[in-house]
Amino acid sequence: MFKGVNAKKATDLVDLTQVLRDPAAYALGHLANLGLGAELSAHAYDPVQSLLAVGTTGGALFVFGGPGVQLRWDLGRALKIKHLAFRCGSGFLAVVGMFTPDAKDTLSVYDLARLEKGKPVRDSSLSMRSVVTCIETSASHSFIFLGGKDGTVDVFDLDRGVLAAGARVPNLWLAQEEILRRSGVQDAPNRRHIPVCTDIKAHPTDVNLLLIAYEGGVSLWNIASRHAERNWEFVVPPGASGGGNDPEELLFSERRSGVTCLAWRPDGLMFAVGHEDGCISFASVLDENLIGMRTLERADVNKTTEEDLFGWTAQGEPGHRKPAGREPIFRLAWSGFPTETLYDKWAGSPVMPSSPVAVSSPSPTTPAFNSASTFGTGRGAPEEKTHLNGGTVLTIMGGLLPQDPTGIHLFEFLAYIPPSASTTSPSTGNLTSAVRNALKDSIQPVQHNLYPTATPPEDFLLLPRNSPYGGLAFDPTAILITTGEDPSIPVLAAPHSARGMEAWSFPPTNTRQPHALQLPPALGWSGTGTCASSRVFTLPTLSYQRLLHQYGSITNATSHLPLRGGKATSLPRPNRGAPNNPGSPQPRILVTLNVDLSIHFWDISSSVLRGDEMGQIVDDFPRRLAHLDVDLRAVLRDPVSRELEASRILRERPWELELDKVDLATETLELAVSLSTGEVIVLRLVYGQREQSAYAAELELDSVTSDANSAITGALNELDLEQAEPSPPSPTSAKEEKPSRRISLVSRRKSLSTKSSAPSSATISEPPADFQDQHVDLSLYRIPNPTIDGFRPAAAFKMPPSRRTTLAMSDVGFLAASSEAALIIVDMRGPEVLLFETGAGTDRKGKVKGDSSNISSLTWAICAIGEDHDRSPRLLAVQDSGLVRAFELSQVAGTWLLSSKVLSFTHENAAGAFATFVLSHLGALASASPANLAHALAQQSRVGDEATKGQLANIWVAVTDKVVSVYFNIDGPRTASFEGAGFVEANVVVRNGCPVLVVVGRNKNITILSLPDLNQVQRFTIPAELHSDVGTISLSRDGDFVQHLDPFTIRLHTIFDISRPAFPPALTVFRPEIPVPPQLDAITNVTSTFTNLFGGKRVYGAAEIEAILGGPNRPPPKQRTVMVPVGDVDNTASIVSRTTEALQERGEYLGNLQERLGSMATEAAQFAKDASKTAKQQAAQATLKNSIAGYFSKFG
Repeated sequence: MFKGVNAKKATDLVDLTQVLRDPAAYALGHLANLGLGAELSAHAYDPVQSLLAVGTTGGALFVFGGPGVQLRWDLGRALKIKHLAFRCGSGFLAVVGMFTPDAKDTLSVYDLARLEKGKPVRDSSLSMRSVVTCIETSASHSFIFLGGKDGTVDVFDLDRGVLAAGARVPNLWLAQEEILRRSGVQDAPNRRHIPVCTDIKAHPTDVNLLLIAYEGGVSLWNIASRHAERNWEFVVPPGASGGGNDPEELLFSERRSGVTCLAWRPDGLMFAVGHEDGCISFASVLDENLIGMRTLERADVNKTTEEDLFGWTAQGEPGHRKPAGREPIFRLAWSGFPTETLYDKWAGSPVMPSSPVAVSSPSPTTPAFNSASTFGTGRGAPEEKTHLNGGTVLTIMGGLLPQDPTGIHLFEFLAYIPPSASTTSPSTGNLTSAVRNALKDSIQPVQHNLYPTATPPEDFLLLPRNSPYGGLAFDPTAILITTGEDPSIPVLAAPHSARGMEAWSFPPTNTRQPHALQLPPALGWSGTGTCASSRVFTLPTLSYQRLLHQYGSITNATSHLPLRGGKATSLPRPNRGAPNNPGSPQPRILVTLNVDLSIHFWDISSSVLRGDEMGQIVDDFPRRLAHLDVDLRAVLRDPVSRELEASRILRERPWELELDKVDLATETLELAVSLSTGEVIVLRLVYGQREQSAYAAELELDSVTSDANSAITGALNELDLEQAEPSPPSPTSAKEEKPSRRISLVSRRKSLSTKSSAPSSATISEPPADFQDQHVDLSLYRIPNPTIDGFRPAAAFKMPPSRRTTLAMSDVGFLAASSEAALIIVDMRGPEVLLFETGAGTDRKGKVKGDSSNISSLTWAICAIGEDHDRSPRLLAVQDSGLVRAFELSQVAGTWLLSSKVLSFTHENAAGAFATFVLSHLGALASASPANLAHALAQQSRVGDEATKGQLANIWVAVTDKVVSVYFNIDGPRTASFEGAGFVEANVVVRNGCPVLVVVGRNKNITILSLPDLNQVQRFTIPAELHSDVGTISLSRDGDFVQHLDPFTIRLHTIFDISRPAFPPALTVFRPEIPVPPQLDAITNVTSTFTNLFGGKRVYGAAEIEAILGGPNRPPPKQRTVMVPVGDVDNTASIVSRTTEALQERGEYLGNLQERLGSMATEAAQFAKDASKTAKQQAAQATLKNSIAGYFSKFG
């Protein structure tokens, strides 16, 4: 053994850190916050600007647009954001927040066109009189309608930033309740009751009409005349079932179920009403009588049937009616779609087949579920357009029975075909029977679809293609669904978001099934995507390219959410006087373990923020590599996993199963995951099945583009590692592919037995057969989509459960895992278990172990140890007692075996070390990589050349929670130490070929130490204002690290915030050059439908309603200064002038067009009135003539 004095002198002559001893080489920087930081509470969408806004319970606001466009700001105080609404195309975002449950709500309006210090300017704010229950905006004017708990509707002027004086709508239902009381209705509310405004919807074609819902009914408000044109009560007559929730004693009485939500049909002739008992009522603006009432599975529930009167006796005990337990209707949206034009047909546009115009209606008692009721999984909006030949789609949330599948239901209706003018029929109310029947036929579902969710949905949002009209439901291309807490996933002790979000293409048709859409990155960290733990890895360029192999094609197939708003431009940071620019850093991948047993991969490389040749960012940061997602739930549910304890727990108590740790072999791309049951699952990256020519072309390209590829491939072949792409897979099914792959592995192992190998000085032993009982083969797992690259399950290994586990995956095909004192070592080439120790004082052979303390760390290295100069793959296992055991692996006859002679030594200062590192005397990490192993095998014939007695061969760095130690040649004396307190993470960071040791303390301090002398070079403190602890840290080899404080607070940092793109980038959120599309279809409906049906009713234009709502004393508009984004200063004058001129021309054009159309509508109405009057006069004259002629004929 080398003496400590001589060892210290030997290490003092070595300086591995060199240029990184300069403190100016480091700069602590915060890169990004991941996730929303609180529970999702509200959302809104601007289809003109293509921007999505999201609010949280913590008062944070997010606006998402095109690639890289993500704007985040806080409201300044912790308040829950209740409502969000865009004034589409203007850049104004209205936010209603609540500070405390008892406080009044606050309205704030932000201008996305003006950014200061990275967040939009607050244009105006107002403390509301009452609690806001609903909000409605219109693209036709600049006013917001705010429904209150007191039943009134306040009108806020966005342009002026004040309430519109005299425009408030009173509580219209107070008078209706008084009528009920005077009429002697039994369930009439008392006079102390104040009807609550539950929803507001502006008419889709007539800006003068406003539909207001109260608990007891609905009123149609005329803005110009300031009176209610009609009121609707929704009464279920005695004996009718309604929603089925009423007890027996109420069945034979009139019932009025509360109103929860509204939705206009796109043509404005009808609207749908959701009720508390799960019913949906349909009414026409032309008449106060209902057109129909239904539930999800049955129509005409407001009509009494024999089943309703007597069939319920069999549901429960005799003589007792059992309530159905149906949930309320929470939200409705009624969508229309553009009519197919001749250009669409002639140009051959990608139009999907339309739904049939006339289809037999389904039975009223049987829901017509389409074959697309359960959808499969699938940047830009879908290009294909949906044409339903005038048909509509009603989207429904709620109304489910306890046994119904959870999700969002859709009804597809036929187009409304008005009866011919010559049709004569008796009238019911203000409608003829023919018109009423035509309206009723237009609400008979011809197709019933379902967007299934694992938990009951809590909200949804439709994303129209570009139209801001039709209640923001016209021609939607996607749907966002907010889901609730999943009881089958573990409940974390730390604060987390139980509410998640998923996105799908919209709508489904009889020939097209929806596919899943990828959300903006911040929205993917909530609900089932809640991150329980994470690790960051640096990758070689070749491995990075393999991970991104299918990224472009897969993202086109799976699609992103159709958000295109704004623009993000790369913004470089100034060089802070650091050493020479080290160039582009290595790629980095963040691997997250989620509560739903899924594993996600995120690209956090700096190249994502550099953008294209023009500097425009083309991907979100972090970039989600969705095609690599791993769903371990699906693996554990497969029959191949039935031997695993985790599989049984998933079936019986899924909320108890969690993912524990993850490790990635960054060169061979093998992934190891440990579970809370102690078991370890190993997955390999495998290319998807493709044609032989595609494989051959790619392999040829790889061979000529990278010299490093050949070297690594040679080392892997020497090791007999199973690579991801040894040969193209045969075009067989997934079940057939797996057995053939195992056969090929066996044949390769046999062929290696004929190879000669250098003899090893270590004593080797065959692993006992019972070791293989710990192995479970997962290679026969049926892959859901074998054409996509991904990590495929290869094997699982049984380990005893514990709360203290370690995991180590090498790049030379070996796996090691520990659970307390238990240890398993696996050769993944079989796979074959080489060693399994139970850790209970004896091994599997019954031999007594000398030390059964828990294992604290496992490290793979290729190195010599002390007097043993053989540079072989070794596993260093450190225990809590300070005992260090070195397991050596040797290659004999082409097979790797574990040496029966285990070198062990004790370092008291390394007791309980959670991280250890081996570095050569030149400063390179002696990791178990193919390149290091190939070099070691080449040097086996020259034993002792580099590690003669007394010479420094390598150093071993051990980090405990209190001290960092450096040891000479691993088992030699300690040569340097650094004492601290509460170390939680450590890693060797390499830059420009020079290593430093970075340790992170629980007190949020980052200490950078030189090697091998452990002198402090630099020190930082991580900012974490609301947390006293540093949380969990994962530090990469290039100095970037992720800080996991809780599932709400996950941050990316770096210690080399130098010469890299800035985050966030330069953002342009609002683009004034995008015009608001004209409401041409609405104007057509106004000039035709309303003029004919309303008998000459005057039609108001948007400018007239703007003037009426503003009133005669409306203040002048605010003077607003447009902020210029960074990088656009040179073109400011030209852009502003062109934009101003364009806006003025557009305003004049639309104003003139509106005036002409308004006058045309008025003239048409007057013409219809005069024509009707003339016709009546002529009819009267003809009648009089006939009467006189008949009278005189009697005397003739």
